[in-house]
Amino acid sequence: MSEPSADVSATVEYTMDKWRMDRVPWAMWACVAGLAIGLHAESRGQNGAVLATIYLALLGLAFAGYALTALIGRSGLPLLLELLIGVLVLIVVSALIGGISLIVGGSGGGSSYVGAMRSLYWSHLVNPSVNVFGWMLLYLGLGWIAFSSYRHFYADRAVVSMSAAGIRFHRPWLKGLFIPWQEVRGVGHLEVPGISGVPFVSPYAAAVTVGQNFYEQHIAPKRSFFSPPGAEAMFQPKGEMMQVVLSSADMAVKAEDFLGPAEARWKAFRDRAGPPSQPGGTIVYGRWSITGSAWQAVQFLAPLVGIAVVMLYR
Repeated sequence: MSEPSADVSATVEYTMDKWRMDRVPWAMWACVAGLAIGLHAESRGQNGAVLATIYLALLGLAFAGYALTALIGRSGLPLLLELLIGVLVLIVVSALIGGISLIVGGSGGGSSYVGAMRSLYWSHLVNPSVNVFGWMLLYLGLGWIAFSSYRHFYADRAVVSMSAAGIRFHRPWLKGLFIPWQEVRGVGHLEVPGISGVPFVSPYAAAVTVGQNFYEQHIAPKRSFFSPPGAEAMFQPKGEMMQVVLSSADMAVKAEDFLGPAEARWKAFRDRAGPPSQPGGTIVYGRWSITGSAWQAVQFLAPLVGIAVVMLYR
């Protein structure tokens, strides 16, 4: 823990910036692979760039249907109603995919030149050439680079923030969750029941403990229907209390960097309410920065060299 975070007058924020930027080199390698395939693989006369866009749209629709079906499966609805809704989602998604395919490829009927060309394009959509997948890799890589760079320079809201007033969570599926320090009963590593009955203390997860009544009245109602799979792991019972996990895999922040600031503010403000804002500034964890290390340089320069080689020998 850095020394400034011990100042309880400061607000501490935890972001996903480093997690996103650490994956930019992998996205760059996806661009290298996409360029190599798109420029050198057989195209069979197809417009790989256009077909790749259509394929990504179709895959996005299919994934949306799968995600919605998974959410319905965790909703606790009666089995018959769940089945009916699932069938409806399948019909709608299939109709959308079929509609896009027909718009792009045509019905294949008719003897006109336009009809024949549409039928040929439809066959391309069913049996694409290899270079189409290269363009898909290129689009996905560039998309991740653009999104991560935008969020790095124009930061979104912190996932977790701690102030003198308490802890705030800013997740899309957990909006408006606030835990005052007066409601916190303990700060420490996450404890889960062990097989032998002895609790297992996770060294990688930081959590605060709150009373069961506070959880049922102020936290449980805020848990959204759209919470992703595994979101229930954020809340773990501990006797007659509930643990709320602060750390997560989408924030490249050590558990100790949560525990130090949380414990300092809890001890300072658990017996008295702190003001909602403090003049002590803001400390950010999980922010990516240029370290100047050789490994970081290699991570970003090696894909650029790969792109230059691919373009040189096209």
